[in-house]
Amino acid sequence: MDTQSTLPHAPFPAHGPIACRKCFTNAAPEQDFGPWRAVNDPGAWGAASPEVLVLGFSKGFTQAQAVQSGPFEAIPFKRMRPRLSEVLQVLGVLEEDQQVDTRMVAEERTIAFGSLVRCSLSRFDAKAGKHACTGPIMAKAFTEAGAAPIVKRCAETYLNHLPRSVKLVVMLGTGDNYIQGCRETVRRLHGMSFGSINTVAYRTGEVTWVHASHPSGINVSHHKVWMAGDPATKQGRKRLLAMDAARGAGF
Repeated sequence: MDTQSTLPHAPFPAHGPIACRKCFTNAAPEQDFGPWRAVNDPGAWGAASPEVLVLGFSKGFTQAQAVQSGPFEAIPFKRMRPRLSEVLQVLGVLEEDQQVDTRMVAEERTIAFGSLVRCSLSRFDAKAGKHACTGPIMAKAFTEAGAAPIVKRCAETYLNHLPRSVKLVVMLGTGDNYIQGCRETVRRLHGMSFGSINTVAYRTGEVTWVHASHPSGINVSHHKVWMAGDPATKQGRKRLLAMDAARGAGF
């Protein structure tokens, strides 16, 4: 029987860089784990006691590069914030005239932003001859030896004991394999409190977890179909299911 993890966890992170090196065996700023590469740049944005937690998979290269220069508040979901705003409007987290730009600050009281893997995680693509951090690699991270322990450890550290204020966790990514990987990760963490809502949503106690369209530029075509909400399309049906689950959580 799966039971809730008893491994050490960290307090829910406040807005700012996070001091965490649990996955690193040396003092270097990055480390390779087989074909996977982790860069030690974890961070958190927005509310420290949120009602809503918005999680990508990991930082993309655009966001990871932003860590090196510019204001901290400019890092998360850089170049994709208008699409993220659309997603949160659909789910009832934002009003139609609201944007996420003003919410990724220390003064925010309702929404927190981060990622399933707080550090930047990428995988070497042999065909392209370079590392990649989007698309199919998201689902591979749950099963491949180099990345799976990182995903597990990060989830145990930051998602095992959420603040009591959290009502909704928005997981960005609607690929079937990614949803399954996240669902199993959360189920293993929370054990008997876990329950399924529908194919894109699940709950742990009073917290509803909903998968919604990822706002990444590489996902624009799928995002447009998800936003259209046509029940004749797979992405459209996923949007409707996500809306139902968010509505059930009070949004």
